Amino acid sequence: MFKLIQSLQIMLLMTLFSAIIGCSSDVPNKSYFQLTSNLANHGSTMTQSTHYFIWIESIEVADFLNKSGIVLQTDDIKYTTATNHLWVSALSQQLAERLSQDLTQIMPNYLVSTNSITTPSLTVKLFIDGFHGNYNGDAIITGRWVMTDKSGKIVTKVIKRQIPLTTNGYDALVKALSQGWQDEELDFANSIKH
Repeated sequence: MFKLIQSLQIMLLMTLFSAIIGCSSDVPNKSYFQLTSNLANHGSTMTQSTHYFIWIESIEVADFLNKSGIVLQTDDIKYTTATNHLWVSALSQQLAERLSQDLTQIMPNYLVSTNSITTPSLTVKLFIDGFHGNYNGDAIITGRWVMTDKSGKIVTKVIKRQIPLTTNGYDALVKALSQGWQDEELDFANSIKH
């Protein structure tokens, strides 16, 4: 009788152990995403001089977007944050890096930096209220630019973009957000070029 109980206990433990191992293998993998740019990198090795300096002072991202997970709007009033589809770094940091690098490509006669290097020709602040996917299958980018020139004149520009996704999934969403952000950068650059 003792051997039968001992055998049942061993079988029960093995079943429990197998179930634990099986559950751990069902844990979804985390995926990390980064904004991309389609702009060709024309990194010049020549020394350039310029009188134009654009300081990207800050990029404020709405609290609900200021998470590691990518945000989806699931209906007209509900937003969810992904737990396995994450930004590789803070969204505000990625937007600042993309903006600095892309504007440097688009506007080679300007010095563009997130650091205050000298008296800026233009100071830029961005307020991002939307940078997410929505239930209609679109990427949404909303917010506003606030630009101050060296004479103190302040100009604002609204950001409102809705980019259709070409396919389903987070890869398509991040590509659409990247393209929408790049289009916004190009519009901004065209509005201030000398």
